[in-house]
Amino acid sequence: MKLLKTKMGNWWDVGLLKWFAFLFGICVGAYFHEYMKPYIWMFLVAAILLAIRPAVAYWKD
Repeated sequence: MKLLKTKMGNWWDVGLLKWFAFLFGICVGAYFHEYMKPYIWMFLVAAILLAIRPAVAYWKD
């Protein structure tokens, strides 16, 4: 059994997964805001670094 499988999802499955991740992140951030506030710049830099690879792969031809 393969742990990671390649699967083509429907557009609504991908959309629902994105909304879940977005709303879960909001809930976690609201609950732990006092602990996360001193590290907000570290989270912002991590988000930008994690977004670079998919953006380059998307626009690269």
